[in-house]
Amino acid sequence: MQIEWKSQNGSPYLFKQYAEWPGVRIHRARVMPGRMLEHTNSFHEVNVALSGTLTTEKISATGKNVRKFKIAGNLCITPAGQAISAFWNKPLDNMGITLDPNFVSATASDNGFASNFEFAEIYKKSDLLIQHIGLTLLAESETDTPAGHLFSDSLIQTLTLHLLANYTTANASANVVNGGLSGYKLRRVTEYINENLEEDLTLAEIASVADLSQFHFAREFRKSVGKTPQQYLMHQRVERAKELLSQPELPLVEISLRTGFKNQSHFTTLFRKYTNLTPKIWRELKLA
Repeated sequence: MQIEWKSQNGSPYLFKQYAEWPGVRIHRARVMPGRMLEHTNSFHEVNVALSGTLTTEKISATGKNVRKFKIAGNLCITPAGQAISAFWNKPLDNMGITLDPNFVSATASDNGFASNFEFAEIYKKSDLLIQHIGLTLLAESETDTPAGHLFSDSLIQTLTLHLLANYTTANASANVVNGGLSGYKLRRVTEYINENLEEDLTLAEIASVADLSQFHFAREFRKSVGKTPQQYLMHQRVERAKELLSQPELPLVEISLRTGFKNQSHFTTLFRKYTNLTPKIWRELKLA
């Protein structure tokens, strides 16, 4: 993809963010006026205009040349292989989400969607859920206290399934799991989480223990426990930390590592979020 800028004085980028996970990339940029030359991508792309106005030109499925104007909040979905060009005459703040077709197809297959689907041609519709998830994932990739793989995996699953359900021709099968996890599966899952609290667990790893797709697992786990897998994991980490804090000889940094927190600062921040106390003060009160 080649971009031509209207001004060459200094960097055309006023602000840039980028993050990547398996199958998904998200980028956000505030840029000076410019023009993106016509090109085709090997991935599906979802663009959200956060501020400013963007004009896109595409060749539709019927062969018609389509020009559309995007203002703040507008959504533009470009399927893999579709030619697109764009220009903007004033500074633009845009977020783009790119998805590997194989990743989208695998997610569709795992969750009962038809395999031979196509993305709809969307140019103007506003979708606050897509915007919120994209911005949350970008923030998560840059924070000093990341919530971990389980949090980002859950958001990406929600985003992908939302796109499949609302912006493709795929139809979900009615044969889905509901009613919560069986007692046996729930016990296996909770035991697995509690035995691996120090690890940065992924949603795929935990879902495989229950032999379910990631989306169905997350939904049925919440029905059974009343918490998302991420909320349950964090609760169990804090409870384990309380047990270890009762042992005065253990340094805080060791407790943080043994309970899956990135570092002592991360441990302190999240422990205080759940208990309203720092680990140090909680220990002092416990041992007083």
